[in-house]
Amino acid sequence: MKKKHTNVDIIAELKKLVDSHVDSYKEDFDIDKRIIRCAAESKEPEDKVLMWFCRPHGTHCLRENQVFIQGTRDHNTYRFYAEQTRDECIARVIIPKEVRKGKVYGDVFEVNYREQAANVAQNSVAPDHDRLTFADGYMLDAPCRSSFDAAMALVGEHGSVKTHRTLPKDADALAEVLTKQKSRRDRLPEAERTEVLAPLPVAELRKYEAVKQAHPEALVCFAQNGYFELYGKDAEKAAPLLGTKVLEKKVRGKSAMPVTGFRESAWVAASKKLWQSGADVFLSKDGDTFKDLKGADYIPVGATLMMDGMKCRIDAVDYTANEVKLTDITKPDKPFKFSEDIAYVRNFVEDAGIAIYDTIPKKPAARESIREKLKASQKAQPSQPQKPQKLKGKDMEL
Repeated sequence: MKKKHTNVDIIAELKKLVDSHVDSYKEDFDIDKRIIRCAAESKEPEDKVLMWFCRPHGTHCLRENQVFIQGTRDHNTYRFYAEQTRDECIARVIIPKEVRKGKVYGDVFEVNYREQAANVAQNSVAPDHDRLTFADGYMLDAPCRSSFDAAMALVGEHGSVKTHRTLPKDADALAEVLTKQKSRRDRLPEAERTEVLAPLPVAELRKYEAVKQAHPEALVCFAQNGYFELYGKDAEKAAPLLGTKVLEKKVRGKSAMPVTGFRESAWVAASKKLWQSGADVFLSKDGDTFKDLKGADYIPVGATLMMDGMKCRIDAVDYTANEVKLTDITKPDKPFKFSEDIAYVRNFVEDAGIAIYDTIPKKPAARESIREKLKASQKAQPSQPQKPQKLKGKDMEL
């Protein structure tokens, strides 16, 4: 069954296929790498989805929206090896999303090449004209069959051709085709992941230790390689709350340590799972505070809030028992104590917003003892000047 691989190192995934299936012209893959990186950095939606395949004698990386327009180079190339050869081809649809530390990350979808080529032949739309953009930004629209000759006549004036794209006669029809392709691949099941963790550089360990020292009681989530990671005892405490595994993180030149974590993109849901246990949660990224969640703020003891038309005071929270103890103080002369689960009370806390924290009674200042007042008074008094000592002998005369 075909599967999808999300948020992976795309070049590394495809290189496995090149190494196992391509016998000659492996240098084609160097061209593919440049195309994939450009797609990750491009802001144009039509550049973002690529159709890649390899065969015994090379590789090809094509733009999906051009593959599904009849007569384009991308369209003809994708169909050729299915219809005119018996080459064994391995195909993928790839969506490069970002470049991190020199690597291109994104999604890779497994595809049956010959079935996909038949899909292209059946569902492609008719072309209308070519659009070429030159180095100086000049744009030329020309008939498909004559666009190359027209471009050559303008290179001297406008520089080289930077982009060449064929536009469809019916843009809505092409959009519908591409939407169906996306729906098909999105339904693919997620491939099982082999957990391979990059070692933690010593310099990064030093940064983490500084953050942990500043927040010793918090569950410190430290950003690394697209994840927020928790180490040591924090990892062991967080894993059951997150529903994740505890793995081992290698540290160069030091012993491995327990680690767990979650994707940066999932920080809202994941950090809430940690926070609702009553723990302080501190998220650190690039040396800065990303989020600082205080456990005492999740269910603020002492605060008052409205719940189902009742004015209630939060008396205590038992996170182990999942219980919040409250007092209905709607009628001050007839207080009524009751309990609710944490998630239920949290909904009302969120509805109340930051104003709820202003309802927590201020602690009275500690009373100062008479002894402390006397000490303070003595410190405030100016010191007595010392009496000059009488000098003797010759010193006296001087």
